[in-house]
Amino acid sequence: MAREQARLLRKALQQAGITRDELWLHYFSLGGEAGETEVDAYLHQSFSLPPFQRDLLAHAANELIARIPPPQAPYVSDLVDGDNAEEG
Repeated sequence: MAREQARLLRKALQQAGITRDELWLHYFSLGGEAGETEVDAYLHQSFSLPPFQRDLLAHAANELIARIPPPQAPYVSDLVDGDNAEEG
């Protein structure tokens, strides 16, 4: 289970464009106990962390991912100045 959780965490980080350093810093600020090297090894599925630390990493990642604004469809006003807006 730990390897699968690590694999999926790494995939989520890659898709969101979040670095290992960003993850580790946020995880550490939340009280995480693993060092940067241990987190890196965990993300590469070569080191196991206790369940609470794995969940804290997932929580840190989810908080960082939630801060990323989703792509949104633009309004006309987003594309042109209000004075130069085209009709249609």
